Amino acid sequence: MRTLFLFLFACTVSVPAQNPFEAHYLSKQRLQEKDTAGYFYLAEQAYTLAPFSIEFTLNYARACVAIGKQIRATNLLQTIADIGFDYGLESDSTFSPLWKQSKFKQLAAKAKQNSSLISSNYAFSLKEKDLVPKGITYDPRQQKFYVSSIYKRKIVGINLDGTSFEFAGEAQDGLYSTLGMKVDAARNHLWVTGILNTPRPKSMNQEDFGKSAVFQYDLETRKLIKKYVLNDTLVHIFNDLVIVNGSVYVTDSENGSIYRINKETETFTLFYHWDWMYYPNGITVSPDQQYLFTAHWAGISRITIADTQSVMLQSKPTTTLTGIDGLYFQENGLIAVQNSAGPQSRIMQFELNKQMDGVTKATVLESQNPLYNVPTTGTIVDDEFYFIANSQLQNFDKQGNIFPAEKFQQTYILKLKLTPKE
Repeated sequence: MRTLFLFLFACTVSVPAQNPFEAHYLSKQRLQEKDTAGYFYLAEQAYTLAPFSIEFTLNYARACVAIGKQIRATNLLQTIADIGFDYGLESDSTFSPLWKQSKFKQLAAKAKQNSSLISSNYAFSLKEKDLVPKGITYDPRQQKFYVSSIYKRKIVGINLDGTSFEFAGEAQDGLYSTLGMKVDAARNHLWVTGILNTPRPKSMNQEDFGKSAVFQYDLETRKLIKKYVLNDTLVHIFNDLVIVNGSVYVTDSENGSIYRINKETETFTLFYHWDWMYYPNGITVSPDQQYLFTAHWAGISRITIADTQSVMLQSKPTTTLTGIDGLYFQENGLIAVQNSAGPQSRIMQFELNKQMDGVTKATVLESQNPLYNVPTTGTIVDDEFYFIANSQLQNFDKQGNIFPAEKFQQTYILKLKLTPKE
């Protein structure tokens, strides 16, 4: 994964950083150098440029405490608590000057209360502990689930009774580490994105590192129909995908882009690019097939399929649309797996306005389940949301090598009842 806009060079506090990533990095550097004024200046700049980032907000609150702006710090922490994340503020020595404040005690208690909600039920589990699945999808015709595997470069099928089978074996058909998956029930196809990158799969030739492709399978015969690759010099991370009237739209997390596989011409071409769309991940489509919704670092973009015009979804200050992996449309709203917005992973429901350009209500469906170990994606079946609770995606060292077997658990798939929105 590249670190877009991250410039690791020194600058004086009198020169504004070029982007929030740079400002945040340099603020931490100033803190280590005990340059309090520089730390505050850059932390404030990062927050001003990206106030939606919980990490930047927390860092700015710390900087406010460092220069004695206690009221400002408390208000920032209140925002984080309202959003529903618990950073253990009551035991963080950075905020010791605030500990005796009654407002601080109240917001710390609220954060702890709001950060945990268990409402899902067990669906099934996979005994193959080192799958490291990223994607899951459902075939309504055959009533089977399919789960990807980053480490083993395979596709696992799951029957409704929880028994599993190999749809495609390890590196079969030249499969890469499998990520996002979608069933095209109308055409009886399974679409899968794949990469050879970090974390490293079980088997990979070094010269293949950095490759990415999209694989199209026949669900009936389980045979590969076609493998789609781009003949260019860019490194791609084809992450997730959605099917719109037979054509496939794929997020490229490396390049801030969405590519399209046209169902008529079978061409694989660039559909949409935005320089500030850092790490696009989950993608879904509105029921009328008019809009794509794509999750990325800054939030969620709504893209009109007809002309690629885009808008960022607006939301209240007490709602964050960042840190989303899987994204799904349900009625007139979105279901999201939010695994990197704050210290707790959670499943969110976002109700949209009639124009579908703003979130009117955000509801935490589940947060901080003890089974969570980087929940990633899910799939909606009737009125239930099935999702991967513990992908164990972080069970790799800095070089991308997998941890020992004893560090792994079986993969749990949980399910949440989705209630109709009022």
